[in-house]
Amino acid sequence: MSKGQRVGIFGGLFDPPHIGHLIIAQAVLDEFRLHQIIFVPAGNPPHKRAHSSYAARYHMTKLAIRDNRYFAISDIEKHMPGKTYTVDVVAALRASLQARLYLIIGSDQWEEIGTWKRPQELFKLCRVIVAPRPGHTLDTHRLSHPMLHVSKTPLLDVSSTMIRKKIKNHHSIMYYVRADVLKYIKRKKLYG
Repeated sequence: MSKGQRVGIFGGLFDPPHIGHLIIAQAVLDEFRLHQIIFVPAGNPPHKRAHSSYAARYHMTKLAIRDNRYFAISDIEKHMPGKTYTVDVVAALRASLQARLYLIIGSDQWEEIGTWKRPQELFKLCRVIVAPRPGHTLDTHRLSHPMLHVSKTPLLDVSSTMIRKKIKNHHSIMYYVRADVLKYIKRKKLYG
């Protein structure tokens, strides 16, 4: 990576990774002319309690992005002790990458950013791109910061929670996740 390259950081549980994640990542890549998007499966996030194993979520994410040469994956959170906070993850990535970083978050996450660890420090480490999410309005008064951008990504009403519920209720999730991810979920009997 060179210093002039623009790299998106897209973190999340990815439990499972779905088409919404992929569409948002591609839309942000195009809209902000990024050179790459790095997907970062969460290690031990402070705001989430129950989730699938790190290995399963990492593997599903790797399957989901493998056909896109602009998408990469990082296991940085796997190696971080204790709770994994976004500001620490971005700081570690910034130290290892010679690039301009763009953190991609949803408007649902933006609403909670005040509860995050050292949220103001994020703006010193990277630019923050907020993608719209259904049911979460963007407060434009809170969006006036030179390091903050609002994306025009499509508004997709799909979530990992919804997909897990569908599986639990024996409904099809075909087209909500990539075919490889669906096969993995069935083979490992996840979310049943």
